[in-house]
Amino acid sequence: MAAAAFLVCCLFMQAPTPEVIEHAQAGTAALQKGQLDVAIQEFRKVTELQPESASGHANLGDAYFQKGQYKDAVPELEHALQINPNLIGTHQTLGVALLVQGNPEGALPHLEKTHMPELLGLAYLETGRLGSAIMALQAALEREPNDPDLLYYFGRATAMASARTAEQLAKLSPAGAEKNSAAGNASPPEDIVKLQQALAGRPNDPELLAAFSRAAGLASKKAFDSVLQSAADSARAHQVRAERLAEDRHLPQAEQEYVAALRLKPYTAGVYLDLGGILAAEGKWPAAAEAYRLETDLQPLNADAFYRLGSAFLQLRQPAAALESLAHADRLTPDNPQILLELGRAAAGAGDSPRAESSWKQLLSLEQGGALAASAHLELSTLYRNAGKADLADREMSVYQQL
Repeated sequence: MAAAAFLVCCLFMQAPTPEVIEHAQAGTAALQKGQLDVAIQEFRKVTELQPESASGHANLGDAYFQKGQYKDAVPELEHALQINPNLIGTHQTLGVALLVQGNPEGALPHLEKTHMPELLGLAYLETGRLGSAIMALQAALEREPNDPDLLYYFGRATAMASARTAEQLAKLSPAGAEKNSAAGNASPPEDIVKLQQALAGRPNDPELLAAFSRAAGLASKKAFDSVLQSAADSARAHQVRAERLAEDRHLPQAEQEYVAALRLKPYTAGVYLDLGGILAAEGKWPAAAEAYRLETDLQPLNADAFYRLGSAFLQLRQPAAALESLAHADRLTPDNPQILLELGRAAAGAGDSPRAESSWKQLLSLEQGGALAASAHLELSTLYRNAGKADLADREMSVYQQL
């Protein structure tokens, strides 16, 4: 982040009035003392007196950021970068603000302008760019090899990459996939970066896919094991144990581990989401809804959190609350078929038939076949039947049966 003194210097370069200088200096002094409310007040005055001051908006955004008011920080930081796109510190602050709110796609172009591989690795991971995530996180681990957060995210990235390449291998060569599965952890570890580079030139080579899948799987296990060994009582260690227990369907024990992780680090993004999934699988829908709600508080730009919260409300037969959450998810991620299906169900349950019909038709404009399209046709058939539109209901039922 840019130093406060540098920002004040920028103000002087823009020939500010004495009043602007006074507020800028007062804001800087307050920021240095940790008096964030005072800093916000002073820098707000700077932006009012000099609206085109990039540093004024950047400093105001930084003050909001330091206070944890990321939603207020983002527009100020964006405004600063519209005026001066070369403020690297502001790109970093904005990238982090978007990332922690659950918008890694928006954060990525800003973080790519910085030199922080740990943040880049997380953003790449959350956007599904697994190869880039592995490289960035590996670079970060070279500097901090025992950091439990870095080890955890590297373990996740390599596990997902292993699964993805295994799926690709299964489509290309079922026999090769079976052989690869049989080899398992008996294979010696290989350099995943070299294999990744080789795959870039030969993306459909069965032998390379098999080797990378095995190597990434072993790297993932090693990373997770390192978390358990070097930081056994940490929140990440509890999270790793929870995920392994959940994979083995030991749900009550997994729930306990997630709760222990959150007790140690209650503001870790993603953990409430995973805990909610365990609670939902156990049929504990009120507790699942609360876990999802807490995740939406942590990540107000995470569409998946709002989608799961809305789905939980549907299970609890609270269609109005479900409609509110799912509508928000739809605004965050438009044209998502799964969200549209549940949004239609919530609207129908809340008595808003036009919105239900519109959501399901929008889904069908995106997907002509498959399970989601079939469900949409079935829902439309029921909707039309209840409205006394027998011909339309029969037509939708016929398509559903064909699918």
